[in-house]
Amino acid sequence: MKNQNYTEVGIGKYSWSYIIKWLIVVMIVYALCGGLLVTHPFAFYTVRGSALNYSRIFYLHGLTVGFAGITGLLVSHVFNLSQTIKKIIFYLTIACVLIGVTGGEINRSMVHKITLWYQILSMFALDIILLSLVIGFIILKDRAFKRTKAYWIALLAATSALVAGLFGDLVGFIMDFGNWPGICGWYANQIGYTLAEWQDALLRTHSDMMVVSVLSLLIAIANYRFGSYLVGKAKTVRNVGEWFLIIGIILTLAIYLVSGLGGSGVQIPHLFTEKGFFEPRGHSVAGVDLGDFVIGVFTFVGAVLITGASAFGKHAANHELSRTATYTIRGIFTAMVCIFLAVGGLGFLEEYRADLYNSDVPTTPRGNYGFIFRLLHVDVCLLLFPAMMLLMLLAERSLKVRANRIFQIIIRWGIIITFIGALIFMLVNYHSFGPGTWVLAAGIIILLCGMVYYLINDQRKLRK
Repeated sequence: MKNQNYTEVGIGKYSWSYIIKWLIVVMIVYALCGGLLVTHPFAFYTVRGSALNYSRIFYLHGLTVGFAGITGLLVSHVFNLSQTIKKIIFYLTIACVLIGVTGGEINRSMVHKITLWYQILSMFALDIILLSLVIGFIILKDRAFKRTKAYWIALLAATSALVAGLFGDLVGFIMDFGNWPGICGWYANQIGYTLAEWQDALLRTHSDMMVVSVLSLLIAIANYRFGSYLVGKAKTVRNVGEWFLIIGIILTLAIYLVSGLGGSGVQIPHLFTEKGFFEPRGHSVAGVDLGDFVIGVFTFVGAVLITGASAFGKHAANHELSRTATYTIRGIFTAMVCIFLAVGGLGFLEEYRADLYNSDVPTTPRGNYGFIFRLLHVDVCLLLFPAMMLLMLLAERSLKVRANRIFQIIIRWGIIITFIGALIFMLVNYHSFGPGTWVLAAGIIILLCGMVYYLINDQRKLRK
């Protein structure tokens, strides 16, 4: 296992991990205030059949840009990028979090330009973080490491996240400036879209790519930290998982690049439709989206294989995982399995039977379940669970063995119970204050207890 220095950068005598600890406190308070003062602020839609709610999207970005920035900072340290890259990412991460959450609080619409552009500064900071990651990986001098699949997973995930961020910038530009100075409208017409239709296509690709890219960065960290010295069958499983993840990132990037820039004639098609195996978008009632299929079959399966092999496989002599590392990777594996089952498993089912679950069509018999899935698979499985994975990785480096074990167990059970609550919501009872509400709430409370435990017990303060 690599011996990394996690306290090389900071402010004054305080280490970067100590500063990040307090930024996490700010983000937790921001999320809790949103949940109490803004009705379900992280949902993209207010009710079934409604359009995207951009006020809630801005609030969500106040949290997610900071989450992505902290992930980038951890990546820069785990892979030991250059000192300059680490410093750039560290200071921009602080900007991501502080500008992001304050901007998310005051920016409620596209009307007030001062608050809008204030929050946009946090997104620009994230763009530079992702660009710095890509540059940092390219200029690495360790040629042996550059020939490993672990290196290519990290580089490809960072590149994919950067492209997703740039797509988001383009969406924001169109939303704010419309067709000025005429280039965007001209290009949209050239590829068979109105400007509004092209904006929607870009927004869909941006959100899907960014979520999967950040998750892939977290798996890249876990792979490098805990799976580098596997032997025997575990090494074979990890290698297969690495290839799956690499193929998944490349195919997803290609599919969404074509979807976002290629025009109305090359939109993401559907598989396993009622008309046949393959149908263009809009030509079938049901079917699994090709982009979602690639993410579920390659990216998620690859991540499960990598984390499973690292958690339970045999490691080379003198490179066995420590107890604290074992607790951590098994928690990450648990989170990844829950993500795969909900987003890949249940998601595929609902797309395959869109005739039953499509929440955009008022007459579908199980459309309310489809709508609650649209909310919870993002809020819980693709945002909350990856955030917990990030905390697990941070805690593994700063908590003592006993404290880390307690923290990891709390978070692991919180994830499992939250996942069960989400399943009840999505499969059994979609009503508010039904059984799913209480199980989901219990899981989230357990996760909050785990976060508080981590923050109280994190003693790493001074720089080395």
